[in-house]
Amino acid sequence: MKFGGSCLQDTKSFEKTTQIIKKYLNQKLIIVTSAIKGITDKLIDFYTKSCEEATECDFIIENIYNIHKKIIDEIIDEPKLEYNDTLDFLDDNIEELSQLGRIVRLLRPSMDIQDIIVSYGERLSTFIFSQYFNSIDKDLKSQFISSDEIIITDENFGNALPILDECQELVEKKIVPILESDLIDLICVTGYYGSTKNKKITTLGRGGTDLTAAILAFCLMPKYNTKVIYWKDVKGFLNADPKISDKTDLLRQISYIEAKELAFFGSKVLHPVCLDVNEKRDIPSEIRDFNNPETNEFTSITKEIVRNDKKIKAITSIERLTMVTIESGTMISLHGTVSRLFSLLGDNNINIKFISQSSSENNITFGIDLEDSMKVSFLLRNSEFFGKQWFSIKIDNDISLIAVIGAGMLQTPGIAGKIFTTMGNNNINVRAIAQGSSELNITFIIERKDCKKAVNVLYTAFINQN
Repeated sequence: MKFGGSCLQDTKSFEKTTQIIKKYLNQKLIIVTSAIKGITDKLIDFYTKSCEEATECDFIIENIYNIHKKIIDEIIDEPKLEYNDTLDFLDDNIEELSQLGRIVRLLRPSMDIQDIIVSYGERLSTFIFSQYFNSIDKDLKSQFISSDEIIITDENFGNALPILDECQELVEKKIVPILESDLIDLICVTGYYGSTKNKKITTLGRGGTDLTAAILAFCLMPKYNTKVIYWKDVKGFLNADPKISDKTDLLRQISYIEAKELAFFGSKVLHPVCLDVNEKRDIPSEIRDFNNPETNEFTSITKEIVRNDKKIKAITSIERLTMVTIESGTMISLHGTVSRLFSLLGDNNINIKFISQSSSENNITFGIDLEDSMKVSFLLRNSEFFGKQWFSIKIDNDISLIAVIGAGMLQTPGIAGKIFTTMGNNNINVRAIAQGSSELNITFIIERKDCKKAVNVLYTAFINQN
């Protein structure tokens, strides 16, 4: 089970988390937790201010200490042994953070030091929860494990990826014996971070705690029948963004391949990498509502593709996007244009959301995050290859991406025709189109002013037909 930071922010949320866990104690349980809500941002701020040698560093550290101390005082009774153990752990870790801040001032800013600092959020929250669980019932026993002991990653600090075979070896060595013991009821593992082969702390990027849970399930699947439950502040995957669509509905069952499309094109419920890890060993997953844990309304994710009369599962969107178009009459004779483009963007950590190329090879159109617009413009116009006079570079910052998603589109004729007829009938101009060979989605770019309208007319046409 994975619990986010909002599940561990006060006495009420700790009690609710414990109530949920106790209902599942007839099974072997591993709990993966995020940092307490808001702490990761404070730790990043502490790192930034330390790099600048700002005077606010001591205040930020004191604030982080007070937030955790307040929670400890509220949830663990002072006479109990767990209270003193937790305070000692907090004191030691805050002192380590303070020392790291002083080290940052002496060294160049670096992502590896930032990852170490940021990891303290999960380290503190998970230890506190483990000790809290031990304190509430003398017959229940929890064990804390720091995830850098069992999750090995590459050296892409800030957005590391797990090396799954090495993770499996460590999980089998360190987690399996605890699971097979009758002395421990609950294993509490820190989310969000791991370590390189050289024992340097790495963080797993957005959705990193979800990914931690997926990695553990993956590693245990050969020996156990595992399942992952992600406790969220939402019911699960919806078939449209409620901020944009007038109508939405819960997707009660969805395949991993469809969920990854949803996650990539705007939905932030789960990260695509997390879904990919679960899919590798067909691990069933559930997204459940932390605020309403008894409800039967949740999303179940499996490999199975459920086909029904609705060919389209969801209409999703990325409202704020930049479209870049590179045109040249000589592009067809210039070998390696696309390769050079991808290398230039990849080397500068630019993520491409969308790409379309005309069959004449005279132009390439791609979508990027709006925040990367100025950076990409500079890179292209100052590139030795693309900056030459025979390339025209056009950048439009007022566009949105719409993705129509559903396995029902597979081998179903007429879907694309109906999509673009619907757009034309509603006076929405389509600027660029892309469809992968999987046929699971059709993606297109429109002007941002038409985004809400496009999502709603497509929802009516394909999902809410009655």
